[in-house]
Amino acid sequence: MDSPEVDSIIFRGLTLVYADSTLAAVDQFKKLIDLFPDKPIGYFYASATLQTMMDDYRNYTYPDEFNRYLNQAIKAGEDGKKKGNLTAFDYLYFGGAIGFRGIHEALTGDWVGGFVDGLKGRNHLVKALEIDSTLYDVYYGLGAYHFWRSLKSKSFWWLPFIGDNRQKGIDMIKLAIEKSKYAKQDAKLALVRIWVENKDYDKAFKMIDDLFKIYPNKPYLLWFYGRAQFETNNDSGAIQTYQNLLGALVASPYYNPAGEVECRYDLAQAYYCKGDFQNCSAQIDTIFTFKKYSDKDKSIKDFIHQAGDLKNKIKKGSKGG
Repeated sequence: MDSPEVDSIIFRGLTLVYADSTLAAVDQFKKLIDLFPDKPIGYFYASATLQTMMDDYRNYTYPDEFNRYLNQAIKAGEDGKKKGNLTAFDYLYFGGAIGFRGIHEALTGDWVGGFVDGLKGRNHLVKALEIDSTLYDVYYGLGAYHFWRSLKSKSFWWLPFIGDNRQKGIDMIKLAIEKSKYAKQDAKLALVRIWVENKDYDKAFKMIDDLFKIYPNKPYLLWFYGRAQFETNNDSGAIQTYQNLLGALVASPYYNPAGEVECRYDLAQAYYCKGDFQNCSAQIDTIFTFKKYSDKDKSIKDFIHQAGDLKNKIKKGSKGG
């Protein structure tokens, strides 16, 4: 499976993913499915591509296609495991697919399922390393597992079998950046989110600045750049970033109202904290025009409710967090 032809397909596909050309990237990864219909690799990359787009654009209108590829990746892994013929690469993508399922479960509120699948995915990744200790792409998945499991189980760090393994996860992701074959850029993007979640803003800003040189309008980076600016009280910077993000979302073929509403709410918050109530109110009024979508999209409904609360704070003449 490790061949120039496979490398060419994966690198071309990843280039399209980073350029937010989602459907073209999926078509590229379908070539791996044609080459290896009984292996997890092609199905994994196709599902991961769709997951990336859905998260970046808050466009969750592709669940059937995403789930189909994800389930096929997991089934291919399970079938290969039963036959006893999984390679290190197979375990990498089998474990990665289960990990993606765990992330999706956690994002939709099924934290128990997310933790269970996270552990299953982690075990398959460890197996990949047992077979081939030089398969450094594995460390991206393992690092993400250790960091997010620790972050989401903070209340249980006192237990000896849980603990705080965030730094262990970060170190593994750094190793993937240094030595992995395919996961270098994904690992860098993952660290951006990790630095922001960990409130290591200086590190986040440095990584974002470096990545902006390659991906200047990537929504993923703009979401976290704006958040980091806002959380460090750089309201003017956050306003500019969210305006740039709004433009990128609206212009995209993957546009979804949920992304625009969330971005406009973040923009309204930044205007509010800056004391610019006029522009804050203008954003809120625009958010209210999306009520027609709220019955079918809970996130839109929630942001409209929060926007209403912000409007009431303006009316009362208060200014706070």
